[in-house]
Amino acid sequence: MHGVITDLKVKDFFRVKKKRKVELSPNLYYGEGMHPEDLEKLMEKVCHKPLLSNVFLLLLPANESDQIEILSSRYLAQGYYATHSIRVVGIANDHDDAVSLVIKITEDCLAIRKDCNLKEFLEWQ
Repeated sequence: MHGVITDLKVKDFFRVKKKRKVELSPNLYYGEGMHPEDLEKLMEKVCHKPLLSNVFLLLLPANESDQIEILSSRYLAQGYYATHSIRVVGIANDHDDAVSLVIKITEDCLAIRKDCNLKEFLEWQ
């Protein structure tokens, strides 16, 4: 079989260096053990080497039906995220911590807005 696909080597797929378009919410929620002073270095790692950064991100979803997404930063290595921007509203060390952050965001939304429309609450802040 001849062609462009067969001429590529596996290592060529990992040489593509595209900076992911990541926008941080001004009122970012942090999980246990996350420190705001380490945020710049952590986000640089998430944007440039997502496979090496093992954190979970809380994102505003692109579709209308979801309220919030929990995503491992390793998924940012996929090609979709190289061309689409994301808005991060929370950062956590692990999945359980991310779920705790969703609970905290929901409690804050209930206290301030008296509803559970998390997407509007997070866009409003």
